[in-house]
Amino acid sequence: MSRSFLYIAYPMRLDLGAANAIQTYNTVRELQKLLPDMCLVIPRWLNEPSAFTDLGALHLPRPAVNKLSRFLPWGGWSYIERTIYSFMLVMLLLVWRLSGRRYRVLYVRDTVCAAWLGLLGPLHGSRIVYEVHDLEAGHPSKASRWPRAFWTRFLPWLDHVALTRAVKIVSLTQTFKDWVLQNGIKKAEDTAVIPDAFDPDLYYPVDVSEARMQLGLSANAFIVGYAGLTFAYRNVDLLVEAFAKIAADDYNAMLILVGGRPQEVEELQSLATKRHIPQAQIMITGQLPQERSAPYVQSADVLAIPDTVTGMTASPLKLFEYMAAGKPLICKDMPALREIVEETAAIFFKGGDVDSLAEGLRVLRQDPVLRERMGKAALAQSAGYTYASRARKIAEVARGIR
Repeated sequence: MSRSFLYIAYPMRLDLGAANAIQTYNTVRELQKLLPDMCLVIPRWLNEPSAFTDLGALHLPRPAVNKLSRFLPWGGWSYIERTIYSFMLVMLLLVWRLSGRRYRVLYVRDTVCAAWLGLLGPLHGSRIVYEVHDLEAGHPSKASRWPRAFWTRFLPWLDHVALTRAVKIVSLTQTFKDWVLQNGIKKAEDTAVIPDAFDPDLYYPVDVSEARMQLGLSANAFIVGYAGLTFAYRNVDLLVEAFAKIAADDYNAMLILVGGRPQEVEELQSLATKRHIPQAQIMITGQLPQERSAPYVQSADVLAIPDTVTGMTASPLKLFEYMAAGKPLICKDMPALREIVEETAAIFFKGGDVDSLAEGLRVLRQDPVLRERMGKAALAQSAGYTYASRARKIAEVARGIR
């Protein structure tokens, strides 16, 4: 008997210590309410603790080839690991098919898995929906890996196979869908836009004075906040540089950076010292679970997105969490963000421009009435971006596949 829906993800951390793991966990949690016979399959290294056990996930052995990068740094290990895993999936799917327990739809959010599952579709007989989070060929650093001649051909091929072999594509942004249509990769009816989301049990408006009292923060400070598990590739140093210009004019201003691995924290603290930001005016917490980072978001006056890891597919979790907290935003000016949050709720600055970012912070610092108005607009614009809503849209896509 055919089963309906298999969700395939490849989180590198199973403790919800990465954005892709958080998104997968919350999305599947809500999907299970709509598609009771669905299953989640993810890799696990040996007996690694996994938060996904709570969701009844099927854990397949992780080949862990990428761990070799600790001894011999090379970008290719990850692709080899995910290729091996993809073939493991195909064998499992084939066994299920032969035993009459085939899954009708495979919902895949990893490029390598989507490509190989697409190529080997005749074996497993399932239909593939590919949720695109980025183009593998979209990062110059990937294409420049040794041997360069191979990667400059392999990565575009991988993207092409993953995109074209899927019966439907789920894009996080309208910006990427437009690119797909312009390049003739898929028809409009075969491409759905389903952005990221926020957890309403964690992110919602609260009284600022209460949030600050809980954290021991000044009730009168002008607080600029940023929250993310890691700072790499997100230009957080640009935010520190811009804040230094604000801190010089207002000793009551404070920058709170929630997240960061130890080396990232050390580097930003060093930068703050070089820019003469007093210790009392900057706080870097290091990585925190979401339930502990949410109060910092709720205590801020302004929340920043200095950059994103991706471009056309950018749909950062923090964008939706910031909006749901009812806070004014200051964001890098890019189409993928503008399609979610409007100018009534955010100030957009020129990417990479410290002065532009600092000027936006000054405008918001000087006008509390504007901050309040923008915060209300952000909250209103966050409606419809919960994980429950996201799951409903994914379920609609799956049910529409024949």
